[in-house]
Amino acid sequence: MTGDSRSGPPDAPDAPDAPETPARPSRPGPPSVPGRRPSLWPRPGQRDLTPALLGDGRVSATEIRAREWAYVLAARGIPHVLRREGSGWRLYVPRRRAEEGLAEIRAYAAERSDVVLYDPEAGPDRPPVGLAVLAWMGVVTGFWGFLLGGAPFFGRHVRWRDIGAGDSAAMLAGQWWRAVTSLCLHADPAHLFGNAACGTLFLVLLCRETGVGLGFALALGAGVAGNVAKVLIQGPGLHFLGASTAVFGALGVLGGVRLVSRLNPLSAKRAATAGAALMLLAMLGAGPGEDGGPGAGGAVDLAGHLFGFLSGALLGLGAGWLVDRRGRPGGAAQALFGALAAAVALGALGLALAFGQG
Repeated sequence: MTGDSRSGPPDAPDAPDAPETPARPSRPGPPSVPGRRPSLWPRPGQRDLTPALLGDGRVSATEIRAREWAYVLAARGIPHVLRREGSGWRLYVPRRRAEEGLAEIRAYAAERSDVVLYDPEAGPDRPPVGLAVLAWMGVVTGFWGFLLGGAPFFGRHVRWRDIGAGDSAAMLAGQWWRAVTSLCLHADPAHLFGNAACGTLFLVLLCRETGVGLGFALALGAGVAGNVAKVLIQGPGLHFLGASTAVFGALGVLGGVRLVSRLNPLSAKRAATAGAALMLLAMLGAGPGEDGGPGAGGAVDLAGHLFGFLSGALLGLGAGWLVDRRGRPGGAAQALFGALAAAVALGALGLALAFGQG
């Protein structure tokens, strides 16, 4: 029997190579979205976290709420994008980190469940702060004008400047009501309307942070504290009047509130701009001369501006810390603060009438 001369089994045909498992197409990763400098428009591969975070059917949040979420993500190093859509805001996160972002924000919200975050956009039925400030400043300006014009008060002519203008010697002798009443008196109409205009501007900005009643009370408190500090430090021989100390006090309160705010902090750029405006206003603000006469010497009450601003800054730090962590006071508390400010001013004028003419 003939056989194959080759040893071993005959060569098998070459087996085809096993087909390689096709690589799964790589899923396009999310774009690099820096957390500190978010791009304007969301890109493919991102997830909108807003509906899941709100959980009430809404698809967009108010700006202050969206920025609070963004600060949480930035603190945890999670890339994100804030986008404004219509009247609301949305928060986008790369899909691969969406669940992590949701967990971080929800954990943050759980820790702050007892904190009421003031959101000025959450109550559109509330009257605008600017209109309320304008209305009350109109009342205050009219009252200042009444005191300036020397109109009869309950049938008697009162020399308000003699019994209420700032006089450091009289204050050190016990007439401390002048620290309040001097804020209500002005040298002339130009002095009055200049303070009213600047005061309205600063109070609108301040009351957006604190509310109208608390804002007016803080501005008055800063003005009174500034006058008292000026008299205690500089001693007898000072004569002054005008609300500029309270105006600069309101600016100081605003700076203090912004300095401790975590949601709307005072940036270096804003601080530099405010500082330049402050120096300009300080040089433009005019006060009475040494004899307290209207326009006498056209002196600038730099000490009053400085002490008012510093007093306001200290008050603003304390008030801002409370507002930032406990929320802006409600309507009843705002009314109480406003009534307290009015009572202090009217009470000081009453003391001047009762004891200043003896």
